[in-house]
Amino acid sequence: MARGRNSHHGAGGGALLACTRAIERTEDQKKSVKSLQVRVKFIAEAIRPNSDIANVLQEFDGGAGADDFLSSISNRLKAVAEGNAKRMYEIANFKDAMEEVRTEVTNRQNENHEAADATDDAPDYERSIHEAVERIRQKRQNDSSQMPPEDHALNIEIREALGEKIQKKSRASRGGDDDDDDLEIVHNQNDDEHTLKCPITGMLFENPVKNNVCGHVYDRAGLDQMIKTRKLNCPIPGCTNKSLSLSQVEVDEEMKLKVKRHKTREEAEKRKRDLEEEDDDDQEGAGFTVLE
Repeated sequence: MARGRNSHHGAGGGALLACTRAIERTEDQKKSVKSLQVRVKFIAEAIRPNSDIANVLQEFDGGAGADDFLSSISNRLKAVAEGNAKRMYEIANFKDAMEEVRTEVTNRQNENHEAADATDDAPDYERSIHEAVERIRQKRQNDSSQMPPEDHALNIEIREALGEKIQKKSRASRGGDDDDDDLEIVHNQNDDEHTLKCPITGMLFENPVKNNVCGHVYDRAGLDQMIKTRKLNCPIPGCTNKSLSLSQVEVDEEMKLKVKRHKTREEAEKRKRDLEEEDDDDQEGAGFTVLE
């Protein structure tokens, strides 16, 4: 009987560790989805109506096929965003299921420690996980307050980036009690250069990190310097975060792409100006007449 207790305790300890590691991995899985979402948004903004790419395609060969081509890409991007929303729901379901099973394992361990006899067969935790995931999924699918994937914020974000006019549904239409009028949103793709600069260094972001506590963005080098000098207040005026730490931040992939887009646009405008100046010089030179 002692061997039965020890084997149960060993199995429970292994299951407890496996649950904890699986829960920790869900954060990496969410980061992966967010990283993909940032890239999808970057592409969406690049092909929205009146963007450089859209204008070039419309001008080429009279725009023949351009609309169909852009529409096809737009639909694909929206499908990816909807898939991202579904993936985030599945990650949340799995995490909650693992936490539920971890609690079950802990309770069983406590019971086995207190019991004089523990001769029952070892519990099937794999089955418990599958059952918990399915139970949580069904519960959320039947919850009227949960947004369907097509109305998830990730999908709305991409539709806005594509230049679509979005009418946000009120909570009342989803079973809530919010009677606010529908709001029409048009996404603006122009980035204010001020928002692309680190509030600490005053320079364009090189390695932007976002604070998960207050939502503000800094350059990693600037943040490191602040922390080294024990300045722990968020540098954004009015922010109540008074305990800055590296554990609060993660790489801001979206800001990275915004800075890259800004630099690319600046370089393109510079090349355009240089070409225009060369054309002006050529025209001025062509106006001279050489007299013998």
